[in-house]
Amino acid sequence: MLNNINRLRKSNEIQRVFKFGKSIRSVNFSIRYAPNRLGAIRFAVVVGTKVDKRATRRNALKRRLREVIRLELQTLPKGFDAVLTAHKLPNWPLKLADVQTELSDLLKKIG
Repeated sequence: MLNNINRLRKSNEIQRVFKFGKSIRSVNFSIRYAPNRLGAIRFAVVVGTKVDKRATRRNALKRRLREVIRLELQTLPKGFDAVLTAHKLPNWPLKLADVQTELSDLLKKIG
């Protein structure tokens, strides 16, 4: 579970990232990120209904994505707000290792 300091919660902050941020993309995910003045990296995870109609699968994907972010937090540069968006669901059932390899490669490009 991500600490509160690493969560991006307010919609106006998320909108700011979408408006002014840069974007990087992989096969299943994309990240938009923008600098902040807090000295910490904050994330929001977005999985829309186009990814899967079932809320249980969307929530499971969000939990796994947050876990990968939590594990990779120490290696990421500080001072960014980032919104992680899923574009399609990786093979079901989700394996943390599969999600982690793709997302860690994507997170290394931030900065």
